[in-house]
Parts: sequence; C-alpha cells; structure tokens
Amino acid sequence: MIVMQPEVLSGLIGFGGALVGGAASFGGVWLTLSHQRKQAREAHLLEIGQAAADKALNELITLGEFLETFGGNDVVTAHTDEMLPYLDTVSGHLKNIKLAVARIPDRGVRDRVKLSLSLTSRYRAAGVRHFFVVRWLGELTEDMIDVLSAYIRDDALPPLSEQTMEKQAMVARHEERQRRRFEHMHDPVNVDPREEGDASSPS
Repeated sequence: MIVMQPEVLSGLIGFGGALVGGAASFGGVWLTLSHQRKQAREAHLLEIGQAAADKALNELITLGEFLETFGGNDVVTAHTDEMLPYLDTVSGHLKNIKLAVARIPDRGVRDRVKLSLSLTSRYRAAGVRHFFVVRWLGELTEDMIDVLSAYIRDDALPPLSEQTMEKQAMVARHEERQRRRFEHMHDPVNVDPREEGDASSPS
C-alpha cells in the first residue's frame, strides 16, 4: 500500500481545488458572455424590427393619403376589369411594405400584415367599380397601420377586425363564383342548373 506524504497530499488537494475553482470561474465567464451575446442579439433584432416597421408604416401612411385623393374622382366609376394607372402606384407601395415587413422578427406581426396584403390583391371581390376597390384598399391599409403601430408601441396586437373577416368571406364567395363560371364555360354539363343564377350574378 502506497502511503503519501502529508505535503504531497496537501499539494494534490490544493491542485484539485485550483482546478475546480478555475472550472467554476471559466463556467461563470462563459455563462456571462453567452447571456451578453443573447441580449445583444435580441437588441439587434429589436432594432431591425423597429426600423422595418417604421419603413412599412411610412409606406402605409403615404398609400392611405394617396387613396384619399380618389374620393370624388371619376376614376372610381370605372369597372374593375379595367387596370387603371393608380393601381401601379398602389402596387409599388404594397411591394415596399411587403419587403419591409419581411424583416420584422415577430412572426405574429408578419402573418397579420401578410394576411391584409394577400387580401389587397383580391380587390375584385370588393365590387364591380373602382369606388369599392379604393375603399377596400383603404380599409386594409388602416388595418395594417393598426397592427404595425401596436408592434412599435410594444402593445398586444389588435384582434382581427370584423371588416377583415368580412373581406375574407367576400373573397371566398367571389372565388367560388369564378370557379363556377370557369366550370360552366368548359363543361356546362357538370354544372348544377340551380347554380347558374349565382354564377351569372355580378362580382
């Protein structure tokens, strides 16, 4: 049996203590650095999100002001089958909004704005005249402004508005009518005669 001298044993104990202390110290430093990196990343993402939301909000405000200029304009009496020049301006703003919102880290905010953006492209469900389209786009613009303003203030997102839910229902009905028309056009035998009245009703 090997017997250690007291001074050797004491030295080993001291060395072991130093190792444990060093490991604990290293672990504390690592945790501190990891926490700091996490905080820095969160701050960076918050900064990116705020800047992106500001950009999208400015585009929406400009779009809303542009749409308000059509209140008494003859353009609004045109049929929605006509692609009027003002839609190009609207499309440019919506594209910029989409690009800005894509940089927002909060998925809930992105999804809410994307929902409204998807409805803007289905404006024909609003009615047969551009008067209804302008109102449709204006209401969706206000909805997106509310969502992004809440995000910037760090408030809870507003619930889905009744207007937006109504638009979803209108789009569903419009697309169903379009589907029936398409089926009737290509294979009238497979169309229920009771649906023909609905299919021929105006959009």
